[in-house]
Amino acid sequence: MAVFLITLPNHDDLTDYCSKWSTEILKTAQESLHQTKKLEGSEANRKNFESKMTNFNPSFVVLNGHGNSKSVTGHANEAILSCDESVKNERLSKDKITYIRACGCGSELGNACITANCKSFIGYKEKFALIKSKNMVSRPLDDERAKPFFEVSNQIPIAILKGNTVEEAVEKADIKLEKEIQRLMTNDSFLASHIIPWLLWNKTIRVVLGNKKATIG
Repeated sequence: MAVFLITLPNHDDLTDYCSKWSTEILKTAQESLHQTKKLEGSEANRKNFESKMTNFNPSFVVLNGHGNSKSVTGHANEAILSCDESVKNERLSKDKITYIRACGCGSELGNACITANCKSFIGYKEKFALIKSKNMVSRPLDDERAKPFFEVSNQIPIAILKGNTVEEAVEKADIKLEKEIQRLMTNDSFLASHIIPWLLWNKTIRVVLGNKKATIG
């Protein structure tokens, strides 16, 4: 049984979507009997994050939030993991598999984490694309436009929690991507023309750094 840490900020529509759509990730962690540490809502701040990382030493970390090339944020856009000089705590990723679902973190932050001996880093080097329906913001899990983006990106942490290697997890995400593309093309040509290019964009900007054979064990 491994220790798994996930951040679930929900202070705006985008972070709320990411957190709500993390339900399947949490379910998998529970079914796989991993010890799960959640930082939800306002609890997803730097102080709590650093404390959990230090005291529980999770082997797998999933961070939902906003981001840029140097930082990923938690509640109220506070940087919680960053290589920026004002924070500079990328050392906390040492010996961990880290997956960041946020914009831009796959560039400088990803490389800084690997330099700090992060076992494996998965993230996105530019803006993570997400299309959502304006009339569904109160019910993110019912938003059919947002669904493909989370169905695909969730495959990575779900597969890792099930014991797959990082490389295998990414492959499973790509298989899910192809299935979502086929589903959209078959069922809704309008949605397909708007969503498929951005699903492919997220694959294009995804980075996998470090040990691709790493597992959560």
